[in-house]
Amino acid sequence: MSGVKVGELPVSRLYLGEGPHWQEDIEALLYVDVFNKAVCRYFVNTGRCQVLHIDDGGKAKTVTIVVPVEGCKDWYVVSVGNTLCGVQWKVTDPDNHTTKPKVLQVTLDSHFNDGKCDPQGRLWAGTMGPQDDKGELLKMNVSSLYRLDSNLTMNKCVDKVSVSNGLTWSPDKKHFYYIDSEAFSIDAFCYDDLTGQIGNRRVLLDYKKSQLGEDIPDGMTCDVSGNLWVANFKGSKVICVNPETGQVIRQVNLPSKNVTSVCWGGPDYSTLFVTSGKMRLTQDELEKIPAAGATFAVTGLGAKGFPANGFRPDLDLFRDKMGL
Repeated sequence: MSGVKVGELPVSRLYLGEGPHWQEDIEALLYVDVFNKAVCRYFVNTGRCQVLHIDDGGKAKTVTIVVPVEGCKDWYVVSVGNTLCGVQWKVTDPDNHTTKPKVLQVTLDSHFNDGKCDPQGRLWAGTMGPQDDKGELLKMNVSSLYRLDSNLTMNKCVDKVSVSNGLTWSPDKKHFYYIDSEAFSIDAFCYDDLTGQIGNRRVLLDYKKSQLGEDIPDGMTCDVSGNLWVANFKGSKVICVNPETGQVIRQVNLPSKNVTSVCWGGPDYSTLFVTSGKMRLTQDELEKIPAAGATFAVTGLGAKGFPANGFRPDLDLFRDKMGL
């Protein structure tokens, strides 16, 4: 891939970085510092990085999702443990700021993992099973993928999930792609954009039957041609998959082992932003992989994506819920 450049953003390297989202109106990359329960916002034009610490009184251990709320300036939906919350975060806030979240919806699951909004602005957010102190999964097939609709009601869309992860939609809005990391596959569903209903699940790429070794499929996005770009945890790379054939057609190697998620951004959406983490790496591995936990900007791919969707609630209901 001649011309491809992998650059590290001048931001803190994280134990577990996740959830990248390009916010176009402020030209900033949003992402989360999972176990420090913080949301980060990097302004590419100035190099400024804001960090918003989420203070829920110590109830939860993780923050994994951040998406802007459309029509409600400076408001975001974040996941805090097993709860979807609203937080206000202004560009004029200090670079290190703390806020208390306001609850939107709560699940009985262990905690949320990945999530993003569909073309209609509904928030799809998946959970994962409980973990031990080392981050190892204790229970399989006990989590779910949920859809938060504009009326703030939550709908369970997929059950018997172990680690809900990457999700994205095809450019024609007819297909929904989904990853349960412990299933080691990328799955495809038929998708109804009007109703948000999904069905006819099938395996698009089986990692165990491919040449991906011990890689774990993680975060995912789609480009304008319909190809899927998938972060490979343990794999030091992002792969590009043709969903029509289920074949890996490109690979981008990265100087970080645990690659977690991806999103398109920049002025023309031709930059692929990639998060990573230090989680589960030994001291020896950390010494050999100094860029572990970095956030990257990959350019020169000759591909581009779409603007990311924010959450589009019924604004009266949202403002009432937030006490506005």
